[in-house]
Amino acid sequence: MTMRKTAQRIPFKPSKTQALLLERCFGDRRFAYNQQVEAFNTYDKESNPKPSYPNVTDMKNTNEWLRDSPIPSNALSNAIMDFRKAQSAYFHKAQYGKNRPRFASKIDNVQSFRNSMPIRRLDGNRYPLSRKLGSVRIRKRDRLSYPVESLSSWTVKRENGKYYLVLLFNVDIQPKKPVEGKIGIDVGVKDFITLSTGEKINYPNRMKVLEEHVKREQRKLSHRRKGSNNYRKQKRNVAKAYARLRHYREDFQHQTSHRLIEENQFIGMETLMVRNMTRKAKKKLDANGKPMRNGQSRKRAMNRSILRDGWSGLMDKIAYKAEWYGRTFIQVDRFYPSSKLCHDCGHKYKELVLSEREWICENCHSRHDRDINAALNIRDEAIRVSQEKR
Repeated sequence: MTMRKTAQRIPFKPSKTQALLLERCFGDRRFAYNQQVEAFNTYDKESNPKPSYPNVTDMKNTNEWLRDSPIPSNALSNAIMDFRKAQSAYFHKAQYGKNRPRFASKIDNVQSFRNSMPIRRLDGNRYPLSRKLGSVRIRKRDRLSYPVESLSSWTVKRENGKYYLVLLFNVDIQPKKPVEGKIGIDVGVKDFITLSTGEKINYPNRMKVLEEHVKREQRKLSHRRKGSNNYRKQKRNVAKAYARLRHYREDFQHQTSHRLIEENQFIGMETLMVRNMTRKAKKKLDANGKPMRNGQSRKRAMNRSILRDGWSGLMDKIAYKAEWYGRTFIQVDRFYPSSKLCHDCGHKYKELVLSEREWICENCHSRHDRDINAALNIRDEAIRVSQEKR
């Protein structure tokens, strides 16, 4: 019996009184987190290597108003745990300034608090958060996917003005029935993914519409004066546009990964190093010693395409779903020349460049679609690697 954690997000609309209580909970959670950050900022490797971090009891003794808070008691402890995760990430990657724990702000687009000691029952179509916070109505279309008795924790989140109840379940997920399919996946810039069956999968046109909407909202933001009310309003509009785009991409990736898992027992995919692939383009100089802008602009356009498509997100979804449902997922070495090898005879076309979408093998004269040939080679290489591991 293997227990897995899986989440379900349920939108809800709180009453005015409940919304005020939730806002206070968000603020109290921020306070507990910021107390940890404030202590962390006194850290000095020589003079103060071990700062004193306040615990929940210390904060309640110092701040009497925190005793009367409607926030669940363990939610403050969870805020401290969240800080410790951020602190650990900082010390593992101290060379990256963005990993340093920062103060949480009430103007952040996402506010949340988590309760890891939930009530495991339903009152009709409502889920009770706590005695002070009341309950959340669950609509028919949002009915629980798993038994409420397996509930592990819940999180109330406000994202861009909308409230969500995120339920985390401990579930015994059974493997799916074995199937015969074996497939290789090649990711690309021109086509999102290409399968060894010859099928090419791209995002629907709706994705481009949402991207254009993000650009328009971002352009409007650039014309606002920083610090003004109009700037803050437009910043919220930009965040909403980004959220719609992100949710649409996530939904499409979930549908695609679910379909691949349903239809195939074995899945091979290339190892992706997105961070290396999206590094800033190096300046190239022409004969006169001046920078060549065309190469840089192409590199930037490719970086945007890679980050927009979310290759890593799809790979992660396929990986954990394969583990859950008893499928085999193998990643081939990132230096494996899948595009340059002829799938029919194994000849390597060393001169292949990115602009060549089709090529003819000079050894066996087979004509190849670049991406389909790569997907076939990835599938065969993944099968070989899988057999070596046995």
